[in-house]
Amino acid sequence: MDPHLQESWDQLRQAVSVEQNVSAMTVAVYLLLGAAMSLYIRFLYRQCGSSPNDADAITRIFPLLTMVTIGVISVVKSSMALSLGLVGALSIVRFRAAIKEPEELVYLFLCIGVGLALGAGQPLLAVVLVVVVSVVVLTMHFSTGGRREQNLLLTITGDSERYFSQNDSSALVALEQMVPRYSLQRFDVESNRGQVRVVIKESHPRETVNLIAQLRERLPDCEISYVNLNTSW
Repeated sequence: MDPHLQESWDQLRQAVSVEQNVSAMTVAVYLLLGAAMSLYIRFLYRQCGSSPNDADAITRIFPLLTMVTIGVISVVKSSMALSLGLVGALSIVRFRAAIKEPEELVYLFLCIGVGLALGAGQPLLAVVLVVVVSVVVLTMHFSTGGRREQNLLLTITGDSERYFSQNDSSALVALEQMVPRYSLQRFDVESNRGQVRVVIKESHPRETVNLIAQLRERLPDCEISYVNLNTSW
């Protein structure tokens, strides 16, 4: 047999040898374990995350990110040349989607950390990482009562003489009586129309609905609108 063909045949037999198959089975187990952990991280983020963004838009990549990290680390951990090649490949990667919330970035790093631990053959470290993070996240979540605070930009527009002058029926007097703390952002008075914009911190959407109802009752001729600043991009 031709020496080159014999060498190729020997390399192929070595690649499918029992030792190589055992290593591949170990990686497969780590991949399944990483998928289960990342699904749990996804559940944890959906239940305890405070980001106003759509959770599915970011959490759907948690399992894939974890499993890809496991696969990459499993391939390059035994070869310095492959490790250097990976560094060069990552240096040209550019991510187009910006991460708007720091909390999303933390969960992405958690998935990468789990993938690194499993890819390096340290499943116990990955389990400990997930357990400790879960304890911290759940403690913070339940200590705040699971509330998601929202910053509201409230705009009131109406007759300048009636609602934006120094009298008891003015819009600012009504706000001071109904809202304990607010930040005045803008105050405009032009001809017969006036407008005031304030930023209010509310802890629950139901409180916002009640506030708007009270303002409409107190200021019946005014136009009232609000925007959740946490989702205004």
